[in-house]
Amino acid sequence: MSCQRKCGDIEVPFPFGIDGDQPGCAKPGFELSCGNNTESGVPILLRKVQPLSRSVEVLGISLPKGQLRMRMHMSSHCYNMTTRVMDCVDNGWMDLTGSPFTFSDSANKFTAFGCQVLAYLGAGEQRDIGSNLRIGCAASCGKDDSATIGGGRCSGIGCCQTAIPKGIKYYKAWFDDRFNTSSMYTWNRCAYAALVEESSFNFSMIYDSSSKFNSDTVSSQPPFVVDWVMGNISCKEARKNLGTYPCISNNSICLDSQNGPGYICNCRKGFQGNPYNKGLDSCQDINECDDPKKYPCYGKCINKLGGFDCFCPAGMRGNASVGPCRKDFPLGIGKYSNLLHNSCIN
Repeated sequence: MSCQRKCGDIEVPFPFGIDGDQPGCAKPGFELSCGNNTESGVPILLRKVQPLSRSVEVLGISLPKGQLRMRMHMSSHCYNMTTRVMDCVDNGWMDLTGSPFTFSDSANKFTAFGCQVLAYLGAGEQRDIGSNLRIGCAASCGKDDSATIGGGRCSGIGCCQTAIPKGIKYYKAWFDDRFNTSSMYTWNRCAYAALVEESSFNFSMIYDSSSKFNSDTVSSQPPFVVDWVMGNISCKEARKNLGTYPCISNNSICLDSQNGPGYICNCRKGFQGNPYNKGLDSCQDINECDDPKKYPCYGKCINKLGGFDCFCPAGMRGNASVGPCRKDFPLGIGKYSNLLHNSCIN
């Protein structure tokens, strides 16, 4: 079967596939689309989400982690100098209900920044305001605080972050109107909030007093991460029906999700590839001896199925896995006994 497995520079491995491709190129719920950036014309990978079936950009797919990196606009809360009221642009909400995706609690943090902001995250397993969790964080800063705090850190001065619970399928960000920039709009007009990937977001105090945030984050669209799963049952239950069990590579294993029901497939230790495939595209043995930087061996390296042996050659000794081998100089019996005898002479 010939399936499109790349969109621009991004690999699209099964169970994902391009919408409109041949049947069987993607598992149901894992269809993506390949479009063009309206400004640059460069191909970009997209995923339709609610509300209004809008499309968000997919930045990468990880089979081992069971994750997608995506990009989405932040909600903004800006002082309107014409109407003299705060305008709220409600971009920061998304509904993944009914999909194999869940917002990653391990990779994301609810993040807000501004010099007078109290932002909330309404979240839950479905879009039901009555049962939503409510999480909030507050930040404040003065006009001259940029000189007192280093970049990159969200410490409450100009920026705040808080963790989210597991199992979140829906979220919406909004602001408390009592915390606004009406008294400081000449140097801090806007506040922003959204769920963002913690490791990729580096805060700068310049974001609170200029438009640099928009250019640094591709028009205020920082990355976020979703976890994905196969089905909504455990590995134990999935193995009972081998006809639908997706971990079909001979060297694959099943891992239960740590972020709600479901599971993913992985290659066994010492193997790499796609655990959802058979044949050459499936989990294949890693030749560790070909990659000494990742798998250091300071002696003789011999690859074997699922691993490798590393040892010092004949005439050498030491632990070749952790350091260089040394020449072995054994003492003869006669010389050794003579040394012992001489050591007793006064």
